[in-house]
Amino acid sequence: MKIERQEDIQEKDYPNRRRPWVAVFLSLLMPGMGQIYCGSIVNGLVLMLIVIMFSSLWMFGMVIDKVRHGIPMAVFLTMWGFVLLATIVAAIDAYYRARRTRYDYKLKDYNNLEVYLVLFWMCGAGTFGFIAMIKMNLFEAFYVPVNSMAPTIMAGDRTFASKVSYKYNSPQYGDVVLFENPEDRKMSFIKRVVALGGDTVEIKDGQLLINGKVLERELIGPAACPIDEQEVKGEVFWEHNKDSKYRVFISDSTPGPKVQEINFGPVTVPAYHCFVLGDNRRHSLDSRNFGSLSIGALKGKLTQIYWPLHRSASLEARQGQP
Repeated sequence: MKIERQEDIQEKDYPNRRRPWVAVFLSLLMPGMGQIYCGSIVNGLVLMLIVIMFSSLWMFGMVIDKVRHGIPMAVFLTMWGFVLLATIVAAIDAYYRARRTRYDYKLKDYNNLEVYLVLFWMCGAGTFGFIAMIKMNLFEAFYVPVNSMAPTIMAGDRTFASKVSYKYNSPQYGDVVLFENPEDRKMSFIKRVVALGGDTVEIKDGQLLINGKVLERELIGPAACPIDEQEVKGEVFWEHNKDSKYRVFISDSTPGPKVQEINFGPVTVPAYHCFVLGDNRRHSLDSRNFGSLSIGALKGKLTQIYWPLHRSASLEARQGQP
């Protein structure tokens, strides 16, 4: 007489038993869903509420703080570390709940796909919608692929841009702004505001002049910067522009197809416009190429480098601004 394995009997006779891998998957998808799958709806909803409220309050607080100062990296890591830990704990708890649940588990009214989808929409999609709203209207994270803003922002840096900075305020000298490439709307640029409406901009022998006055520079020292997979040597300076102070890289490169000339202008910035340059002055596509930018075209202000960790800082701190 053939004896069936216990696992086969359980699978055949108890199709509603709770499977640990399903509980873990649901918990990773949305913390609390694994508990609901195992019949603990109260625990699941409480866990969902805690994680969502914590994440949402943190993001909201970060946006408000970032309008002026930027969020410290330690706070950033602590907050997201808590959410990650809560997700892991929820998945482990769901796994053991499923293991402890009887094989003859009787389905609850809420143990069906429709309820799971509704809960996910209410909690998960709601959170995603909140994040999308923040991304569209408050702030957005960006990866920087090139060194046109070196040495302030390097290729590989990940940054935050505040999208509320210019809703009620005008750009200031020294701001690092986010905008769409006027020649390719699918691409976003970040550059530094060096002049505003009514100013005259000129570059002579690599020196920047605003309204006929050469901006003061302080030599920091020699440096090298990778450009198009080649190391370009030059010097880094502190440049003073009104009340702002920031670093610029002036390379020793001779003129070429991707190198800006050492002379430009003069040109006058129209009213309600701004003139932007890259901090890597001879290796940047900027207002020397596409002209002054309308203030209305600015999408936001760069406020924070958050990755890599050894470079994480608010741009105000990195630029030496008060």
